[in-house]
Amino acid sequence: MAENQKGWFGRLKAGLGRTSQALSRGIDSLFGGRKIDAAAIQELEDLLITADLGVAVAHELAQEIGRERFDGEGDATEVRTALARQIETILAPVARPITLDPAHRPHVVLVAGVNGSGKTTTIAKLAHYYRGEGKRVMLAAGDTFRAAAIEQLKIWGERVGAPVIAAQPGADAAGLAYEALERARAEGADILFIDTAGRLQNRKELMAELQKIVRVLKKLDPSAPHSVVLVLDVLRASTSIAGGSPTT
Repeated sequence: MAENQKGWFGRLKAGLGRTSQALSRGIDSLFGGRKIDAAAIQELEDLLITADLGVAVAHELAQEIGRERFDGEGDATEVRTALARQIETILAPVARPITLDPAHRPHVVLVAGVNGSGKTTTIAKLAHYYRGEGKRVMLAAGDTFRAAAIEQLKIWGERVGAPVIAAQPGADAAGLAYEALERARAEGADILFIDTAGRLQNRKELMAELQKIVRVLKKLDPSAPHSVVLVLDVLRASTSIAGGSPTT
């Protein structure tokens, strides 16, 4: 099992690394002293699309780069800095801090979103952040539909030093959330992140399950969940609401 987990994480890390390196090399190639003209902007837009930023976002970012005033010919470092600044601006309107209330411990964070949008990875990033802040973090593998989702969260939990409450695939997600909150309270956790299965709003039975999870949590803590993080893929929306920082 350990070898399989290592192999899965290695493939994930390698894949993300290749995407990042390809984007960086592409920008270096495009703006290594080249004049920033319409052709360069179109090539940048194509490059951003291949890096999974989504068509609308890629177009918006490329056009903003075209409107930037750089000194002389394009410099790759300046372009990367400008892109980072623009992405931050896009995300700012939907970024809200997760404010921990000492009166509610643990602080329950329910993470929801569509399939394949990065919920589990987002949980790992947030857990890592709060562990670095000295908080006791617990994770709940509430995506009981996919065995792989449970294993992935266990891997991330091990890496960030956060215990994971899990059940067998096919188990009741609401029951798992209830058990996780009980454990988190008993063990003095500061934050409980609850992963959920991917779902769309047109799947009534899955939306009903999400409502059931909330109802069950409220039996233990009427104020739970205290935060809800909605994770969206930029291919499905103009912005990604949740990322690797403590925002919702």
